[in-house]
Amino acid sequence: MFINEIGDKKLKKPLEVTITKQYIAENEELEIFGQGDTEEEAVEDLKSTLLDIYEDLLTDDGPDNSYGYKKKFLAYFE
Repeated sequence: MFINEIGDKKLKKPLEVTITKQYIAENEELEIFGQGDTEEEAVEDLKSTLLDIYEDLLTDDGPDNSYGYKKKFLAYFE
């Protein structure tokens, strides 16, 4: 599965998401995940996490604000 947008933000490139049987949506490249009671809830939780990290990185308050991670993460956003 691929995510092409998050809220009103269109991604520069599709973000690959893997869904496990336990309804965990994850992206290995960015090392992030979301979870829920259904596949849809897991994807929405992942999108929410992506948006939170995006906003944090723009204000330099991100969880791992090293240049490499920031550059890799922001490469998905227009």
